[in-house]
Amino acid sequence: MSDYASRRISEAELSVMEALWDVGTAMTAKELQVMLKERREWERTTVRSLLTRLQEKGSVLVSKDNDVATYAPAFTKEEYGWDLAEVLVARLYDGRADNLVATLKAHGLLA
Repeated sequence: MSDYASRRISEAELSVMEALWDVGTAMTAKELQVMLKERREWERTTVRSLLTRLQEKGSVLVSKDNDVATYAPAFTKEEYGWDLAEVLVARLYDGRADNLVATLKAHGLLA
């Protein structure tokens, strides 16, 4: 089964993760704050709080060099997506991906 339970992140936390995934390299809190200020109009305290929560959950890795912390995702976007897909199939489609595919087709999301 997936690591979804340990990786479960809120919508706000997901915004931080998406910023890290988009950049593809470790970032300082200040760099993230600048990026998220543009995307979400978040202030420094909001970004720092979200980083703390993500660090506590093990979703971001923190490295310190000369007292400057950088943050990197602990898993890829694809890994997180797979975790979500596994949970969705298990919980709503009796563990059968073909049931999910049928639903997607029925709603025009698959050809």
